[in-house]
Amino acid sequence: MKCQHCGNNLNIEDKFCPYCGQPNPFAVKHQEEMERFEKDYQETKEDVLEQSSRFNRHTVRITIIAVMVALIALTCFLLAKADDIRWWQMEKAIEAEAPAHREAIQQLMEDRDYLALYSYFNRNRITYTSSLKEFDAVYSTTMHYRMFYDNLMTLQAKKKNADNYRYYTEGEVIEDIANNIHGIYEEMEPNDYNPEAYQGDKMEYMEDLRDQMEIMTAGYFGLSAEEAEGMRSMSTSRINVLLEDSYEEEQ
Repeated sequence: MKCQHCGNNLNIEDKFCPYCGQPNPFAVKHQEEMERFEKDYQETKEDVLEQSSRFNRHTVRITIIAVMVALIALTCFLLAKADDIRWWQMEKAIEAEAPAHREAIQQLMEDRDYLALYSYFNRNRITYTSSLKEFDAVYSTTMHYRMFYDNLMTLQAKKKNADNYRYYTEGEVIEDIANNIHGIYEEMEPNDYNPEAYQGDKMEYMEDLRDQMEIMTAGYFGLSAEEAEGMRSMSTSRINVLLEDSYEEEQ
């Protein structure tokens, strides 16, 4: 820029002309603008830093909360799925041993060892598993037979006034026996969902189990063979009445 007094070159920062010594009015104005700019810059900088710090604090809080919520949700999901995971692991283990289990089950079926077969199913946790679903009906009837057998033993113990069964009335035991008998008949009814479970040696096994149950019922309750076989067409309540009446007559 030029000095307004002598025309020599000036820098905008020069407060006085180095040639004529006259004041430079533009330098004062420039200095004021620079000071105002510096002030605005510092204020803006401080505001940006404060906003950024506040944003970062909020971001950290939100991130922590989000992570905690995600962990809680994951924990709840895993807890809800824990049974499914355990069942999947068990299913895989059973699947790997399926041939050995199948051979053992077949042998126990051939031996007609009903109680041992029930124990084998439960000990190895292979009840209603997809790997051995052809034995579903065998397991169901065997389970009812085991419960039937246990209840007969309980009834015998109550006849001897065993103390450990004093809270269980004879009527309740007989009702359970009737439910078990009817359960065996129901489980032997074939269905379209799993027809393989009712074929060949499996059906023969269940028929022998049913016959054994009827023989034991006739023996314990004083029924004739015809009366015992007639239970196949009775409802649970009708079986219960038959057993109660026969039991009272036997006393």
